[in-house]
Amino acid sequence: MNVKKYVANALTMGNLLCGVLVIIGLFIWPFGASVIEPLHEFGALSQEWKGWGMLALAGIWLTGQILDLFDGIAARWAGSDGAMGTQLDSIADAVTSGVTPAVVGVMCLHAWAPAIPVVFKFFPLTMAMAATYRLARFNVEAAAGEHTNGFSGMPAPAGALWWIGILLVGAQYEMYGSWGLYGTGGLVTVAGAIAIGSTLIPWWMVSRRPMLDLKGWGKNTDFDRKRVLFLTSMVAVGLLAAFFGRALGLGMLAALLLYAMGGCYIQRHAKQPQ
Repeated sequence: MNVKKYVANALTMGNLLCGVLVIIGLFIWPFGASVIEPLHEFGALSQEWKGWGMLALAGIWLTGQILDLFDGIAARWAGSDGAMGTQLDSIADAVTSGVTPAVVGVMCLHAWAPAIPVVFKFFPLTMAMAATYRLARFNVEAAAGEHTNGFSGMPAPAGALWWIGILLVGAQYEMYGSWGLYGTGGLVTVAGAIAIGSTLIPWWMVSRRPMLDLKGWGKNTDFDRKRVLFLTSMVAVGLLAAFFGRALGLGMLAALLLYAMGGCYIQRHAKQPQ
């Protein structure tokens, strides 16, 4: 029995289950509670947990994204990166990078902004549509051999990371009441991040904007150097935002914004090897 060929699929399923667990945790926290109504009052967004449940869900979700990062590496290591693995990976990403952020966004708005019109509370559903469309387009183009260097549109896991950042910032708000530069309320920051996550993030996902990827190292020294410098700048911006904003999630959001804007420029002007 060749165990290696099952490793990548196991990692993919782990990613899928992490996304499902985050959704369950929004309604039932801790896991196993018997009451799920009304919606957010018994979940990780409830006042009872004061952000700690949200922090735990962010950790579970981030674990899933790490598993997603390694499943492709494991597939190439096992020599089993075929059509089945591609489909499983896309289905798992549709859940963890599409359905999960959509449910997280809807629940956050119901918990933190009950007074806004109902239609606005469902804006985060755009993430589910955008992620599914982008992943389907990726599979079609891969089957047709139409892929080029870099990403065409923001990759779905990057959208998931944006919403993980929102959970982290929201957890800090729940635990400490308020934080931020010049006394800016954490709730205002979360609201702005949710607005971006419901509009710009899904738009970037379905767009044809070239986005920087981390594949193909060693083929172009100049391009590799630019990528290293850009990634270093992302880390620096993230650390500065986290330090001055006193919130780790804010650093993640700042780094992702820089990636979405600056990474597009670097990829578009990259000179790929002939």
